[in-house]
Amino acid sequence: MIKLVYGPKGFGKTKIIIDDVNSTVKTAKGNVVFITDKKMDTVSIDINVRIVNTEEYGIKSASAFEGFVKGLIAGNSDIEYIFIDGIARITGSGLNELEHFFNDVSKLSEGHKVNCEFTISAAKEDLPKYLLSYLG
Repeated sequence: MIKLVYGPKGFGKTKIIIDDVNSTVKTAKGNVVFITDKKMDTVSIDINVRIVNTEEYGIKSASAFEGFVKGLIAGNSDIEYIFIDGIARITGSGLNELEHFFNDVSKLSEGHKVNCEFTISAAKEDLPKYLLSYLG
């Protein structure tokens, strides 16, 4: 399953996703991973969450990030949730360029029973059509 947290810059998407992370980790049976590209104060994130900063791995494209996510899942079959803060920022891609990425991650999510949540800086009316199917 894929879920989107969207809104304009400054809307509070990072706070929303962190609240979702902390809520989820309390009931998750598997591992929870939080991925970001920002140096941030991680004190507000539950200690049982694996925090990954993509800057440490030189990820600069959607295909590189897709491989990174696949590697995480391949290396740890106990991952149940992946939270990704700032997919466009992490990949350096516009939302219109990420359709293939979302299609592949959706298949990966279904095939490996991994729930993924993304933050996206865009108003609902600015989201590409392919993303509308992921709105709850």
